[in-house]
Amino acid sequence: MKKKKRHVTLNARNRAEVLYEDSQVIAVNKPAGILTVPIPGMKSANMQEALDLYLEPQKRRAQTVHRIDRYTSGVVLFAKSTRARTRLMEQFRNHQPARIYLALVRGVPDPPEGELVHYMKRIKDGFRNVIVPEEDPDGTQARLLYRVVEPFRDTSLVEVALDTGLKNQIRVQLAEIGHPTVGDRHYASDEQEEKLIDRQALHASRLEFHHPATGEIVGLEAEMPKDFKRLITYYRNR
Repeated sequence: MKKKKRHVTLNARNRAEVLYEDSQVIAVNKPAGILTVPIPGMKSANMQEALDLYLEPQKRRAQTVHRIDRYTSGVVLFAKSTRARTRLMEQFRNHQPARIYLALVRGVPDPPEGELVHYMKRIKDGFRNVIVPEEDPDGTQARLLYRVVEPFRDTSLVEVALDTGLKNQIRVQLAEIGHPTVGDRHYASDEQEEKLIDRQALHASRLEFHHPATGEIVGLEAEMPKDFKRLITYYRNR
């Protein structure tokens, strides 16, 4: 018998599927447009507060382990205890979890797979990250591996394995090599013309980590949302 899916209610329009839950952790497939954590002074829907309500019967609260961008969909992991959070955050600090994303980008990267290493820093203008020279004292190294999964005529579906986890890292690095994420108006002004999706086409598709209590490997996968699927179908069939 197929197990019934569980969901966390975010607002009248959005629910997040629970991908995994036990006494120590909970992971969800976050919809695009939903914050991972609340922003002071804003009343926007966010996963952490929604999970706090979901966990009330258990007398638990959701504790943040990592984040993904507001307009990125996919796997987000939370801890249910301080001990679990500490152990999981240590894994993320040491770049141990496998974090796999799918991105639809402009053009087809050449070579079709490789490693990107840049240095990035945050600037106040537009609250964005920018690429800087390695010798910049404010720069932080950003590393990822990419692989073209499916090339189309003028776009391609790319799988990204994130090593470091800087804010907007994938979007910034892909744009830097001339392959901005489709729909990413923040880092590619030409994407204002993209009418088929109103966000960056980026999805956190898989996450693999060591369970904070047992040490066993937990692998999770989040289904692509409908807007991402429609976009891929359009560009595949052009």
